[in-house]
Amino acid sequence: MDLQKKIDSLERVISLAAGLLTTFDINEVLSKLVSSVQEIISVEGATLYLVDPIEKLMISHVIFSDHVEEIILNIDNTSIAGFTAFNRTSLIIPDAYTNLSQIHPELKFNRSIDASSKFKTRNIITHSLIIKDELIGVFQLVNKKNGTFDKDDLQLLKNFSVLAGIAIMNARLLEKVVEAETNAFDIVEHISEEVFFQDRDGMLLHFNRQASEKLPPGVSFDNARGKPLLQIFPHLSGLKNEIHKVIENNLDKAFSGGKMPYVIVTAKNVRAIVEKVIIIVGKSED
Repeated sequence: MDLQKKIDSLERVISLAAGLLTTFDINEVLSKLVSSVQEIISVEGATLYLVDPIEKLMISHVIFSDHVEEIILNIDNTSIAGFTAFNRTSLIIPDAYTNLSQIHPELKFNRSIDASSKFKTRNIITHSLIIKDELIGVFQLVNKKNGTFDKDDLQLLKNFSVLAGIAIMNARLLEKVVEAETNAFDIVEHISEEVFFQDRDGMLLHFNRQASEKLPPGVSFDNARGKPLLQIFPHLSGLKNEIHKVIENNLDKAFSGGKMPYVIVTAKNVRAIVEKVIIIVGKSED
């Protein structure tokens, strides 16, 4: 690939990066990845297989083809995508119906999919997605619209696969964070203590059902959020200095078992600075 082609290739990949790396819905990310790679390499069909590490299989999560619904493959040398994953490599196959035993004795193209769909696979290119030595999946593209796949197509697919792997990892990470946060909120909603969330400026972010019993007359949950915590819940005024101390000193937590027992816990940003304060208040002693 000459220099200008390399630049054009990278520009095409980079132009897709902003949209992919700021999309965190995993299903949307996967669909965008496959439609994008199908577009930039100009192929009739594209499939993204993802590894199931528990079952040790690959499952076709997104297929851009009118002929196939779902494919499940072993990660071994018996299929083209399976071989790509098992050997963490790439393949260019100019003729899918040729004898593939020169690549590996067990390797075969599954002709039954073509037979059942009346679709003819001519040529194939694959590449494995690997991030930090973790095998994520495999891209498999079929039937280049103009000619056969070449080294330039493979380089473009390799460049795109780096972006794809990062986008998938980002979406998965956020999915786990959201799931953990949702579970935490579910727990918070059902405990007997009052729980309040505020930002470092004292603005109310969230509170649980128990705390909502202390809302002033005529103030709803939605009206309260975004207002100063101590304005909406003045019974917490005695904790003002403690909350301020926790934020100013960048503490992880503070607690007391006095007349109004409380625990103050902080959540910090990537620079390890307090950005959220969680106040848990037990029932006051009589």
